Amino acid sequence: MTPNRGAGRSLVWAVAGFSCLYTVAVVFFYCDWLFDVSGADPLFYGIALNGALCVAATVMFVGARQVRWRRGGAAVAGAVAYAVAFAMLLAASLLNEPTCAYLSGAAAGAGVGLLMPLWFARAEELTADRYPMVLGMGSFICAVAALGVDALPAQMLVLVCVALVAASIALLYAVPPSASNEAMEMAQEGEKREAGNEEREGAKETSEEASPITSLVVPGLYVLILSFAYGMLDVVAMASPVADASLSGFASQVGGLVAIVAFIVYINRGARRYAVLLNVALAVVATGVLFLPFLPQGYSVTLVVLTHMGWEVALLVIYTLAIGAARGSDASLLGWSAIVFALPRPALLAGSLTASFLAAEGQFAFTQMVVVAFALLYLIIMGVAVLRNREQRAYQRALRRKDELIRRYREAQRDLQELACEELAAAHGLTKRETELLRLLAQGRDASYVERTLFLSRNTVKSYRKSLYAKLGVHSQQELIDRVNAAMPVD
Repeated sequence: MTPNRGAGRSLVWAVAGFSCLYTVAVVFFYCDWLFDVSGADPLFYGIALNGALCVAATVMFVGARQVRWRRGGAAVAGAVAYAVAFAMLLAASLLNEPTCAYLSGAAAGAGVGLLMPLWFARAEELTADRYPMVLGMGSFICAVAALGVDALPAQMLVLVCVALVAASIALLYAVPPSASNEAMEMAQEGEKREAGNEEREGAKETSEEASPITSLVVPGLYVLILSFAYGMLDVVAMASPVADASLSGFASQVGGLVAIVAFIVYINRGARRYAVLLNVALAVVATGVLFLPFLPQGYSVTLVVLTHMGWEVALLVIYTLAIGAARGSDASLLGWSAIVFALPRPALLAGSLTASFLAAEGQFAFTQMVVVAFALLYLIIMGVAVLRNREQRAYQRALRRKDELIRRYREAQRDLQELACEELAAAHGLTKRETELLRLLAQGRDASYVERTLFLSRNTVKSYRKSLYAKLGVHSQQELIDRVNAAMPVD
């Protein structure tokens, strides 16, 4: 009762801490407050924020591997970066100074790039295999909270964001790991100690095949391309003369909430086939790209809503995959979490810049045509990738089946050999030591191996071997092996 209650409490606090930090991140990502600063260019702001985010992610990725990394240092640096961001945001609002706004974005990018990986790692520690639920529920709470926080005046916005970051950092260190997770880790350690050499080698090979780099390449590429497409479509929908920008933005946020709820429901049912979720997201976007042009009204708005829904699902999937792929290594978990959180944002900005360039002088129809052509090419590429991925999985399953058959065959051979040795021992009156020696020699073991295994001296082994050979009527180890093989049951 107590461990379950502790695990549930840990889940609640993990969701709360993650959502607090994510809400502040969204405030700076969408930066509605920036439009109250006269002369501020969203492009320069986006470059500053995303550039700092990528630098912070690189620091996390490299630092966690090359030096003795301390999470406390990253937390302090992230808190300081956010303090600078809040001060610059307040200065930009009071002084109406664009430079302060750009500095605020850069500091906020560095802050979230340093702090968010800590929460990814903490969510995995606190809740064991329930970290996808932390990501989903935290994202939902963040999306709802951001709608209200963005509407606050700048001074109040700063106060709320300060409180949220402080609460997130406090929860990051105030909540101990759940008892259930500790028990699971102890059980896993016990299993590892009991595992044989062959099992450890197989686990090593499996972990190498499923390394974070290998398992994150295809979904990571998926998210990058989808982020680029979403950035393009968002600009087209917002800037198109036939579209209502406020309606498009609100509908996009609602669509994102629906997608997050769908992810939570899917995870809550115990499903973990994340490739299925990526395919569903792809199907949602493809539906809008291929069929919505036949609708005369609201095409741009509906398309960006569907793309936003697919993007939200893809983000949650790539976050989950990064944590799952890097579990067991603190350095890998922090590093890859930082990378997968940071990279979609610059891709989103690149898509927005591309659409702004293509849509110059009101060429929205041309921009939409480019986006549709880009999406079709994307569908073809992903279709090929999916087919190759399925072929690789089929090949790996065949290899695993072959290895399993070989393992079973070897076990059966050992069992039959063991039975033959027992029958020979009973028929020729072998002692216990002579029977042990018979088993080892029948396996082809040499004298030094026998000495180490039975803890006998070389002369003692020679004496037992001479007695064994005499009783069995053989003169060499090969004749002994042939004698044992001949005694093995045929059927």
